[in-house]
Amino acid sequence: MRDKLFVHEIDGMKYEVLPLPKKSIKIASRKAKGNKAESRVAEGYRRYGIDPKATRMPTSGAMSHFKGDILKPDDYEYLDEVKCQEKVSLWKWWEQAKNQATGSRIPVLHITANFRQLLTVISFETYLNLRKTIKDLEARVKELEEA
Repeated sequence: MRDKLFVHEIDGMKYEVLPLPKKSIKIASRKAKGNKAESRVAEGYRRYGIDPKATRMPTSGAMSHFKGDILKPDDYEYLDEVKCQEKVSLWKWWEQAKNQATGSRIPVLHITANFRQLLTVISFETYLNLRKTIKDLEARVKELEEA
């Protein structure tokens, strides 16, 4: 049985108006969107001077010795996982990033969807450590300026 969206009547005639079939995104299209999101993240690292060599991982994290979606030879401390999907599975994605961040690497999850801004998720502890580092550096700069 098909779902009816509504019944429309014109000049005594009833017409069933059915919903259009949902378009499924082709695998190539989904992959292209993921590649574009990964490229945006890598470009951000280059533009802000964090790692001028940052690039998309050629196999998108499939290499056994190097996990993650972004290759950053000069910024190895953080592991980047990038997701570009309409349906958000935040905890599942976060667990994936944490599991891939072996050793002392810190997981960073970047998420986006169609026509959405790119968001970055880090743990609260990582956030506090970054804020503390910024505060300490600002205090040190002030000391140097006053000397």
